[in-house]
Amino acid sequence: MRAKKWMILLFYLLLLFEFIYMGYSKLMNNNNSWVFWGVLSIAAVYQIISFLIKKKDESWNSGYVIADHRIIRQILVSLALSFVFILVFLVIGTVGLYTGFIVGNPINVMVAAIIFSVLVFMVSQIVQQFIN
Repeated sequence: MRAKKWMILLFYLLLLFEFIYMGYSKLMNNNNSWVFWGVLSIAAVYQIISFLIKKKDESWNSGYVIADHRIIRQILVSLALSFVFILVFLVIGTVGLYTGFIVGNPINVMVAAIIFSVLVFMVSQIVQQFIN
């Protein structure tokens, strides 16, 4: 997949503004998680600056490869594994909530399903690196 330099820069800026907004809103709500969003904002600023330094000699409309078909195939396989895992986790959570085995808020089950599916995605990415 090829992308233009200005498209990637806009994506980085979008992430930066989102992190700043989340950090500011958490700060105004007296929530301590604003520190996390502040660290992510600093990381986004570093990413933007390093991107601009690396690509300063190229034109804004120059394109370059950010992913090839092999990487996209690996990511799709990992996403499929994560999707199956999240479906299984949510089915087990739904049955557990319905039968009374899991007591609590159903949102906790959904959040746990999302977190575990991200973990499965990361592990499957690592395993695929060793297989291929």
